[in-house]
Amino acid sequence: MEVDTDGRIKSFTPDNDKFNETILTAGFFASMTLKVDMTAPEAMDAYQLRDEQEKYYQQMKSEVASDRQRNWSEDGKTGRLFILFVSLIMTSYLRHVWKTTALKKQFPSSLDILDEMRSVRCIEHKGHAKKITPFVGDQLDICKAFGFEVPKGCEPGYKSRKVGRKRGRPRKNPETGIIVTK
Repeated sequence: MEVDTDGRIKSFTPDNDKFNETILTAGFFASMTLKVDMTAPEAMDAYQLRDEQEKYYQQMKSEVASDRQRNWSEDGKTGRLFILFVSLIMTSYLRHVWKTTALKKQFPSSLDILDEMRSVRCIEHKGHAKKITPFVGDQLDICKAFGFEVPKGCEPGYKSRKVGRKRGRPRKNPETGIIVTK
C-alpha cells in the first residue's frame, strides 16, 4: 500500500494469497444465477456486496416509511418505485446536509429536521392567492443550511394585514346615541 504525506492511500495491491486463504476457510457459498454466463468466481465478484446493499436499502426504505408496497398494477409498482428512488436520493442529501452543517448540533437526527418543517403549510382557496404559513425559529436555520430563501411574506417580521376590528356590535356614544367609529 502506498500512502501520500497527508495519510491518504494513493494505491494498493491486493494480497492474493491472503484472499485465497480466506476463501478456502470461509465455508460454503451457494450462488444461483439464471441465464448468466459466469464462472463461480466471476459471479462472486459481481454479487459479493449484494447482501450489504440490500440491508442498507431496506434501512433507507424504512426511513421513508415504504416498507410495504401496495400495488394493483405493474404501472403502479413502477411509479411507486420511482417515487421511492427519488425520496431516497432526497433523504440521502438531507442526511449529508445534516451531518456537514451546524444542524447536527441542533437536531439529534435527520428525521427531526423533517418533523420541524412539517408544520409549514401552503394554503390554497379558489379565487385567492396561495398563502404559506410563516417560518419561525429553527425553520429559518434549516432553510439557511440548505441554501433556501424564505418565501416572501413568510419572514419572521411578517405581520398580518388583517384590519384590527373588534368583534360584536359597535359601541354607541351614551350622550348622543350615535355609533362611535375610530
